[in-house]
This record gives sequence, structure tokens and C-alpha cells, in this order.
Amino acid sequence: MVQYKLYYFNIRARAEVIRLIFAVAGVEYEDIRIESEDWPKHKANMPLGQMPVLEVDGKKMVQSGAIGRYLANKYGLLGSTDMDKYWADVYIEMLEDLSKKYPFAETDEEKKKELMQQFLNVSVAEALLKMEKLYVENNNGKECFLVGELGIADLAVMTSFDFLVSVKEDILAGVPKLAALYKRIREIPNIKAWVSKRPQTQF
Repeated sequence: MVQYKLYYFNIRARAEVIRLIFAVAGVEYEDIRIESEDWPKHKANMPLGQMPVLEVDGKKMVQSGAIGRYLANKYGLLGSTDMDKYWADVYIEMLEDLSKKYPFAETDEEKKKELMQQFLNVSVAEALLKMEKLYVENNNGKECFLVGELGIADLAVMTSFDFLVSVKEDILAGVPKLAALYKRIREIPNIKAWVSKRPQTQF
């Protein structure tokens, strides 16, 4: 049996899609959460000096996107066709582009508050409308999941939406198809079980 160890901070963020893949696949792994104050002691042991890192039978793998696609391919969550895989990447890259607009680095509280309003009311609103349009146009009428069957893109959507909803509860009000998708994903038994037991973190 393959032995997995996942190293990341005690947050969801870039490791959560990986954790969700394990949850959906019913695969056991060691979820190693490193507190921020302890990170300097571990940094030199990580190949790129960053996390998440997935250790597979003693070999360390890096880069969250690459790890996610590796596991999704291994456990049947990457897509059935080349076009499915393409569309999964499209949705994931849209979410990545959106995440870069979040004002993480802003330290001035007043300025951050202003930037957050811009992020939520403009950047997020526009991105969600575009995603909903693509979802309706390109899933061939199959509205259960983004590309017709549960895959890595759905898990990325869930992770992003978990954060967005925690910041603004009604943020999905203008995109009913995506809102329904988000609800369906969270009700999948293995995912629901994981959500009920995972550590409660801000993001």
C-alpha cells in the first residue's frame, strides 16, 4: 500500500483540493499540519522551501497544482476525455486568476477594507458570472458537475467557494447554477464526512 504524507500549514488554502481528492477516493494519508511559528524549522527539508509537499513512499512531490493533477489522474478525477481535462484546467485557472486579486499582502486595515470591497463586488462578481456562463454553455446539459462527472475542478470550486461564502454569505446569489453545484459537491458523502471532521480554519 502506498504511504502518503501531506505537509502544509494548518489551513485549507492550497492543500485542500489534495485533501478532498483523498476524501473522495477514500484514501488514507497522514495530514501533517505545521504551525506558522514552526515553519522555519521545517523549511530546509522541503525541496522548494515551500508547501504543500506530498511525500509518497518517502519521495517528496512539490507544487500543489501538479500534486493535485497527479492524484486526480491516479484516482479517476481528472476527466474522461481530453476535452474534459481541458475544461477542468480552464475552471481551475480562472479560480487561480481570481485568487491573485485577493489583497493578502495589504497591511493597512483601511486600505485592505477598501480593496476587499473591490475584490468581492467587482473581481469576484465578474469572475463568477463568466464561470456560470461557461458552465451552462459547455457541459452539454449535464448540470451535476462542471464537466459532467465529479472531478478536480469541482473540488477546486468547492474550496474557493468555501472561502468566499465565509467572507460574504450571499456571494453566490447571482449565479444559481454554480450555487447549486457547490451545494451538490458538499453533500457527497465522503466530502460531507471530511468537512464535518476537518480542523476549522479561517481559510
